[in-house]
Amino acid sequence: MKKYRFMRDEFRLPPLQLNHMEVHLSFWESHVDGAATLFLTAREPLNTITLNAHELEIAEVSLQMPNATLPSPLPWRYDPHARTLTIELPAQLKPNDSCQIYLRSRCHPSDTILEGIYRDTTPPGAPQQYMSQCQQWGFQCIIPVIDDCTAKCTWRTTLEGDTRYTHMISNGDVDRQTNPDGTPLPLPQNLDRSQITYINNVPMTPYLFIACAGTWESLAETVSFTATDDLPASTVTLEYLVPPGRLDDARIPLAILKDSVIWHRRARNYAYRYDTYRTICMERSNFGGMENVGNTTIITEAALIDRYTSDSRLIYAHGVIIHEYEHNECGSDVTMESPFDLWLNEAFTVDVERTYLRTVFDPTFMRLREVDAIRAPGTGPLATEDGGVFGRIIRHGFNHPDELIDGLTYVKAPEVIAMLRLLLGTENFNKGVALYLCRYNGANANTAQFLACFEEVSGRNLTSFSTPWLESAGYPKVTAKHYYDPSARTLSLTLKQKRSGTGELFVVPITFAAVSESGCDLAETATTLILDCAEKTFTFTDIPQPAFLSINRNASFYGTFADTSATTSQLRLQVLHDPDHFNRVEAMRTLTDRERSKLIDALLSHTHPDELAGHVSTTWLDVYLEIIRDLTLPDGLKGYLLQIDEQPLNRNNLHHVRECWQARQILLRAVARHASGEIMALLANTDTRCHADATETQDLSAGIERRFLAAALMEPLVAADTVLTQRALEAHYCAALNTTDRLNALSAINRTSHQQRHELVAAAGDELRPHLNGYIGWLNILGRSHHADVLKTLDQAAAHADFDPTHPGLNRALYIPFSLNNARLWTEEGLTWLTSTVIALAPLSETTALRLIAPLQQVHNLASDLQPLVIKALKEMQAAITPAITESVHGRLSDYLSQIKT
Repeated sequence: MKKYRFMRDEFRLPPLQLNHMEVHLSFWESHVDGAATLFLTAREPLNTITLNAHELEIAEVSLQMPNATLPSPLPWRYDPHARTLTIELPAQLKPNDSCQIYLRSRCHPSDTILEGIYRDTTPPGAPQQYMSQCQQWGFQCIIPVIDDCTAKCTWRTTLEGDTRYTHMISNGDVDRQTNPDGTPLPLPQNLDRSQITYINNVPMTPYLFIACAGTWESLAETVSFTATDDLPASTVTLEYLVPPGRLDDARIPLAILKDSVIWHRRARNYAYRYDTYRTICMERSNFGGMENVGNTTIITEAALIDRYTSDSRLIYAHGVIIHEYEHNECGSDVTMESPFDLWLNEAFTVDVERTYLRTVFDPTFMRLREVDAIRAPGTGPLATEDGGVFGRIIRHGFNHPDELIDGLTYVKAPEVIAMLRLLLGTENFNKGVALYLCRYNGANANTAQFLACFEEVSGRNLTSFSTPWLESAGYPKVTAKHYYDPSARTLSLTLKQKRSGTGELFVVPITFAAVSESGCDLAETATTLILDCAEKTFTFTDIPQPAFLSINRNASFYGTFADTSATTSQLRLQVLHDPDHFNRVEAMRTLTDRERSKLIDALLSHTHPDELAGHVSTTWLDVYLEIIRDLTLPDGLKGYLLQIDEQPLNRNNLHHVRECWQARQILLRAVARHASGEIMALLANTDTRCHADATETQDLSAGIERRFLAAALMEPLVAADTVLTQRALEAHYCAALNTTDRLNALSAINRTSHQQRHELVAAAGDELRPHLNGYIGWLNILGRSHHADVLKTLDQAAAHADFDPTHPGLNRALYIPFSLNNARLWTEEGLTWLTSTVIALAPLSETTALRLIAPLQQVHNLASDLQPLVIKALKEMQAAITPAITESVHGRLSDYLSQIKT
């Protein structure tokens, strides 16, 4: 039996090329009727044609003969399990022979299976709202088709529906011959229905198809470009389609989109191909956004910005807007050859997204957020690889393509792109990108073809780089030792690497500089070092003695790093003076990790947490206090320097999940004892109201960083949990104007013993439920509480009439934070709750269920008393979940259990 439904070695070029499609879709309240003519050319001799079809009622299959009035019916058989429609041909097709197949079918859209055409939230009094999601194989849920990345063809699409729909949207430009004013026209035979036709003459793969019908308000603006030596003059209409009554909330996103499009043309030297670029709000989606040539769909809570939008959503909005627009170039113009090359589409696009975000927000702040995503517990790629099952960017197989939409594709793979740039240099990297996008424009490309472009421009063989990074699970564990010889004025730096997982060692680019006591790089040492073997020594001659070494600057490689020679005093100097701000934070994290490791060792030896207060060194506390007192630090940097993470840098301690939580609490309480007065004073003087409603880029970034600092200051006060610290938190909550600031303070209060925490949380819920962004933010804080009543709180929130468990945004916000709550998850009650929640949720939202179980992937490394409880939970979920309905969740549970040594 195959481990996965879809295996990489089974993919091949389809025996027919799809050249053109004529599509007609009729939207009704309960179903969608489809008709299509497929224009096909055979690549090999064929007696039958096999199309992909899933969950469809097939009404007609015919051969459209040239000059024939009516199509000729053909025999066919539909295999629901194989998801295929096989058509018998009257005569064999020879290579290069063409034919036209006419099809009629019906689909019944769901509001929980969010692929193909599905039922989205419908505005009151409006006809049923329909949205589509065709990546990866959603089109076959609409009409039978060759649902393959290589089936790039031209399109003519007609949409028909209720005249009350304000918009019916598909790819391409409106056919002005059928719809002169660009809007739907009533049908002469039925004035209650109207239709509109779109023409897309740029070959497009079926997974980028969109067909939606709904009720939206429109906000639009045009942007015009003058001609350059490389690009023609053009005018593009930028349009937002938003739920009724939300037009004002689209004004900031539209401004972001305009800025993105202008930046993109300048930075990428790219000209958009169509008349209109449209952003469409959708309520339900397993993902944040989806590129559908000319039409991007984005979840409403990210697409629109109002006073309830969180800071993380503000940053996400900037990112998803440019991300989906970049897919016009990388994804639409150049398309991956198969889902196993999905990383090509996404990694480069994320790289462009990151570049744009660094023009809007502080680059160091953004890089620290990116590394947070790398190290994120549960769903982060390092955590995935530590689980021992997954880690390859190019997978062997999968059960559902949504499984590829994960941290390996969107977080690890962009790091490989960034390392490739460091390895080749910016000039050669840019030449390789340009060659790739030019050579495969309008076509498909695979990983080998992508890499060949960079080899061609650089003259370098990339096999030793690409094979470990793309085709093995694991990461490099790099350590450094160094020695300075004063008499010879020579610095020797030895880098070593081991790897997690199996396979060849990695080629690792490591940015480096030796730094003087005054905080200046020693110029002759600033470079990128390439570690391409198990151990390599680098020697720098005729240099003064450095105060410290700054290694792996700005997180230049994906993996782990430890400087085993760095002393506490050197790390202190680095915290205070490294020109590379990212490494200032890493130095502080290293100092914190040393304290954490001592505490974890003591906890594992059964020392009671209350007895460990004196185990925290005054040296570390003094460095923390120096940071508090430094009024010159940027807010974002200061917040990160003061942030005490629960997750250790030393990944050998990761599986001590309960002890990691306890160690953090001990450290936070020690900080509060050492400096609670100064922390409360700094929090009171950190004016988070000054940029509370900022929309300008500079103020927006400053406001986000200021609120991030305030949140970091709250954590020691939570751990102290005294009357004074509770009052300080409540004062900040009452004064806060911004939603993120208020919810951060409310979350802090909810994690103390504040006598009115339940009333404050309930009142905030009543206020925020009517506003989607606010409601999601409020739900997100509930599962973070470490109090024993957290499960009761979650169940009460889930039972509320306004909570819809099928709404992906709501179920993600309520459930996922608890899955990362080390204080309460790893108890018998916590695991029992998680088990029942996953069993109930998996048929409704498989994507959220996969994220809920992700922390359990480390089951094989857990403590001996905890492992049986987790195994029991995994087995109960596996037994209760039907593979045919939730194939991905069932398969993932089996993968986790396969790691258990019997």
